[in-house]
Amino acid sequence: MPRIQSTLMRISKPKSTALAMAVCILMLHIGFAHEGHRALPTRGMEVNAELGTMLLTRSARNTLDVQTVELTTQPITRTISGYGALVAPWNQHALVTSPLAGRIVNLNVVSGAAVRIGQLLAELECPALEQLQMEIRTAKIEVELSERLIQSIGGASRSGAIPGMRFIEAQSKLRQAQAALEIASAKWQGLRLPQEQLELILKDPRSEHRQRLALTSPIDGIITHTDLSIGKSVIEKEHLLEVIDLSSVWLKINVLEKDISLVRVGQQIELSLTSAPQQVVSGVIDAIDRFLDPQTHLATAWATLESASHPSSRLLPGMSGRVYIHSVQPEPKLVLPMAAVIRDGAERFVLVEQEKTLTHSTYQKQSVVLGKRAGNVLEVRGGALFPGDRVVTRGSHELGAFFAKGVLVVSPETASDIGLIVQPASVQTIAHTIEIDGVTDLPPNHRAIASAQMSGAIERILVDRGQEVRRGDVIAEINSQAFQDLQLKLLRAELDAKLQHTIVENLRLARSGVSERQLIEAESQLSQTRSLRDTVMRQLRLAGLNDSQLSELLQSQKLLSTLPVPASIDGVIVGFDKYLGHVVRPEEPMFEIHDLSRAWVQGFISERDLSMIQIGQVARCRLATAPDEVIRGRIVRSGQQLSANDRTLSIWIELDAMPSFPVLHNMLARITIDCGIAYTGLAVPRDAVVHEGTRNYVFVRKADQTFERRLIAVGPADDILIAVRDGLSDGDMIAVQGAVELQSGYAALK
Repeated sequence: MPRIQSTLMRISKPKSTALAMAVCILMLHIGFAHEGHRALPTRGMEVNAELGTMLLTRSARNTLDVQTVELTTQPITRTISGYGALVAPWNQHALVTSPLAGRIVNLNVVSGAAVRIGQLLAELECPALEQLQMEIRTAKIEVELSERLIQSIGGASRSGAIPGMRFIEAQSKLRQAQAALEIASAKWQGLRLPQEQLELILKDPRSEHRQRLALTSPIDGIITHTDLSIGKSVIEKEHLLEVIDLSSVWLKINVLEKDISLVRVGQQIELSLTSAPQQVVSGVIDAIDRFLDPQTHLATAWATLESASHPSSRLLPGMSGRVYIHSVQPEPKLVLPMAAVIRDGAERFVLVEQEKTLTHSTYQKQSVVLGKRAGNVLEVRGGALFPGDRVVTRGSHELGAFFAKGVLVVSPETASDIGLIVQPASVQTIAHTIEIDGVTDLPPNHRAIASAQMSGAIERILVDRGQEVRRGDVIAEINSQAFQDLQLKLLRAELDAKLQHTIVENLRLARSGVSERQLIEAESQLSQTRSLRDTVMRQLRLAGLNDSQLSELLQSQKLLSTLPVPASIDGVIVGFDKYLGHVVRPEEPMFEIHDLSRAWVQGFISERDLSMIQIGQVARCRLATAPDEVIRGRIVRSGQQLSANDRTLSIWIELDAMPSFPVLHNMLARITIDCGIAYTGLAVPRDAVVHEGTRNYVFVRKADQTFERRLIAVGPADDILIAVRDGLSDGDMIAVQGAVELQSGYAALK
């Protein structure tokens, strides 16, 4: 009878009174046969605890209403939740600006109107454009007059009827007029004005061809904002209209720092919008920012949502909602219903149906190694289970109680499941340590800002979120009037240098007819024009042009339409918050680039601990995103000045090796610094000690392979070891990993 009572006590609380009554009836059928005797199948049950087998008659099976399910495979999904917001992609959000100041004379759109790329939005009358047309006409007329003059005096000059110097001056005047025409035409093209209008002016420079400045849409989209009216005066680079292409939007997902290592490109996401919580929008993560917000310490993952793929949901920039990120294993895994799992201390096992007939059923106890949970099923990582096996679900805990050992013993499968490691206790040295907060810090030469060298509006963005770039790669292009003017200055200097060179050559040929002073002055002017040309070329190189681009500019005399913004280091794009048409200044950062191949850890020492810190001390760092991984390094330098805000001194730790996961700038860290020896004696790893109230225990493996929970008295500790003053002997085999799971198993036995 005591055996039956103890068995009943080990049975988990029945889900219903009827089930409890069924167990009692079954126990009466069994009688005292289980206590040291072989039970007869005709009495209801036969159990062999040593072999882990059970035979259950049809009557007993029906009494307990035993049910089984067939094991199958399925993908295992882990879900991370967070918040997200919809934003317009960089290249689908544009501002329309005017390159020249002027007055609106024609307006063709209103807010909310759909537009196509290149569509006329508004027209301006610009004094600067009128001035440019006049310059082109004047230069063209000067060229024609100079050509006629040279034709008329060319013969007289050769015959000596007029001085040769007069012919040289006429040639110089023609070159100057041609240079002025070329510069004005290049400026026209730089403003992207109609080529056919320029040809009309050149064909008939004396006729009036008034040209208005046309503002066109840079992308397909919707006009979301316009503040224009007929007659309004606008200034250069003023934001006039805003256009957004809503064919797709980006979902910006906030990810907690501790979850960064779990998020991957390609993972499925589900978005529940605040505006329509009953609708679920699905997508895939296509980019991850390698950057943490310095205030919130949140990372960002991105998904692109196509509007055509979600016709029932209205996806607009600014919307927000709850996001669920699903991490799916690439291959289906064998899964097990949670109701089938039976616990006996630290053990986990199931009852596998071996045979089922009209008269009886047989079951086999099978230890299992469990993995991730997905809903009401668990991944099976170990154990002799296969798809198609049938395991007991209903009645599993009642039947499993007959296999309970009543002692804490761990099978090889369970040891693998809980990560059990057993090691002997030994004498070790414990360091005196201090613990401080810190953050990861990329070296200064591993962080860079990419910006435009001249003010202008962003015309093209050539990189994506989190994209890797190489030094010198063009990552954006700027429409800059200052850049256009500098190119015009180079062309003018080049033309002036060529003209002055021609003048010098002509003077040298006519040496007898010109004074020495005229030649010297001409040579001096040639030197000045060449010096100016070289200076402008250096300025353009600093702006981002290479030698081949400069040669092409001088040869074709066609201005480059945009100013390139190159990447200054190898790395990944981590910061950009602008869009097309946004006007930037030279001192304004556009992109931030991080090279993540190397990182330091910056720690913050309080004033009271300064005396214990020295250069060269060993430090161990644990990052919030992976707290179980210890990263070792040494203190290499300090800031040599306390912060006025929190009275701390900054120190920097160089790591012996980079960790197994990507290190981002500004990750939170906990740093332990060795400051000398505090204790030498019997010690165990901190993970080996479990706590119950104020008492400390370790689990000792005995000769019969069972585990005993033993009370110990502890002493000094560091971040790795803890001293044991009493309760343990040198050489005792203790669980240094998996002790928490053994504690749970021990509590279940009690």
